[in-house]
Amino acid sequence: MKKQVAIVVIFALACLSFQIKKNQKDVTVLLHLNFNNEPLVLKDKKYVTKTKDTVIITKLKFYLSNVVLELGDGIQYKESKSVHLVDAETLSSLEFNLKNVPDIKIKKIRFNIGIDSLNNVSEKFDGDLDPINGMYWAWNTGYINMKLEGKSSSCVNVKKEFQFHIGGYLQKQNAIQVIEIIVPENKGLISINVELSKWLDTIFLKETNSIMIPGEKAISMAEKYKNMFQITQ
Repeated sequence: MKKQVAIVVIFALACLSFQIKKNQKDVTVLLHLNFNNEPLVLKDKKYVTKTKDTVIITKLKFYLSNVVLELGDGIQYKESKSVHLVDAETLSSLEFNLKNVPDIKIKKIRFNIGIDSLNNVSEKFDGDLDPINGMYWAWNTGYINMKLEGKSSSCVNVKKEFQFHIGGYLQKQNAIQVIEIIVPENKGLISINVELSKWLDTIFLKETNSIMIPGEKAISMAEKYKNMFQITQ
């Protein structure tokens, strides 16, 4: 009798597990790096900003982390180990999958641009958090959230270069930005435009062409680039 009950329980659990998996899906997040609504080209193309700066982009890297999906019925999906290093030079970094998402309409996506304080002090230096990726300063300054480098004749320095390495996680230095976007009807794909012109259009490179440490200037610059992220229709 006990054996029969055990078999019934195991069968019921197997059916429940199958039903749960049946009601889940994988969702792909795809990033499009653009400048003036055209695919971003590194090193070989000149762009003109609304502030009349002519720029060549040589590097764009940033951390996208702590991904949360707001679903129907008030349900939240939180990605585990949610850290993604996006690099304009690495095509594969522009796409990642969210596993086992409840098969319910997605209403919003929320994520951080940057690395939160917990990951900054965890000392788990592997994968996308490996300092070999060139996105880590030191224990007291932590990770670079956003790195943008390029050239412009507007820059008042010998090499005519601009460098923005934006980060900081300590109190009064926290430059992390939280992005929340409404998601239209989708079929397992969330497509996000990263429109770089929306950032550089707010900067006069003659006046500001280098930020390399945490602080008020870094926080102010981070607030400018948060408007780059938009859902494609």
